[in-house]
Amino acid sequence: MQSIQQESLTVDEANQALNVDLESGLWAFIVKMINYPELTFDDKTNVISYEGFVPFKELAKEWIVGINDNTYDVQKCQGCGAFFDINTAEGIYGKPDDFEKFICIPCADKMTAREYYQRYVEQ
Repeated sequence: MQSIQQESLTVDEANQALNVDLESGLWAFIVKMINYPELTFDDKTNVISYEGFVPFKELAKEWIVGINDNTYDVQKCQGCGAFFDINTAEGIYGKPDDFEKFICIPCADKMTAREYYQRYVEQ
């Protein structure tokens, strides 16, 4: 009987393997968007783990190309710092006219109108 090899990459190893320089939060986003049950990202250790049959590098490369060519409009939440594809995620903007300063719905739900006004409108 043949067993499936468990693979893992640190963020630095993933960056090197794909010739990019992405921060760990962006790798967490890419892993989440690939959406394979056998593919995980550990926030504590910044390690990407996957079963050997998952074509992780090829799938990640597709996302990286899509981010770079603006197929995906990926922005960082101003509240929690997580990344989101704003074409598919719900949220609000600190600068709505420019679609800048994205705030995800969980962070927006925690923010009062006064906090929003003081942080984004009053500036």
